[in-house]
Amino acid sequence: MQPDPAPTSGALRRVVVLAGGGSRRLGSDKLVADLDGRGVLRALLDGVRAVVPDAELVVVGPVGRASAGALQVSEEPPGGGPVAGLAAGLAAGTVLADDDLVAVLAGDQPFGAAALSVLTAACGAPALDGAIGVDAGDRDQPLLAVYRAGPLRRAVGPVAHGARVRDVVARLRLARTPVPDSAALDVDTAEDLQRARALAREQGGARRP
Repeated sequence: MQPDPAPTSGALRRVVVLAGGGSRRLGSDKLVADLDGRGVLRALLDGVRAVVPDAELVVVGPVGRASAGALQVSEEPPGGGPVAGLAAGLAAGTVLADDDLVAVLAGDQPFGAAALSVLTAACGAPALDGAIGVDAGDRDQPLLAVYRAGPLRRAVGPVAHGARVRDVVARLRLARTPVPDSAALDVDTAEDLQRARALAREQGGARRP
């Protein structure tokens, strides 16, 4: 009998969802804004579970934002921003090998899970530290990306408090990867929310027989 194969290196082991934003532009908590009977964050978490059901799901933000089956953690200090959130998400849960892949998503991207497959595939070259999503406007989306755990940990470590995520990812070798328009939609304004609701209705209609 042949022995069981060793686990594949470079698999997507964890999805970190940063859910600590202040919703200043929308004027209310955008993560619970209703799309199709679900809040924005819940739609994202459901999408992640559908696409990568075996990955560890970590939600970084205030208590009560994670749904069942997700690990809830808080950044240090609470409200410390996305780089602090990245550090907390990397430190949570099981120990990750350097080559393991970690997806990082913003909690206000209800359809972000649609990008996970293409981003994971783009990480195939060993010389790369990950793949960063590129939206229709050719803008890099560091919170819609898949990174190798080791390089991301090392990039986060020396960054000063208050730094931007872009300061972190500038240290990494990343494949710029076009992603679906819907995946890059983040709900910042009332107009964004209306677009997200329209997309949710379209997707719901497509699923119905």
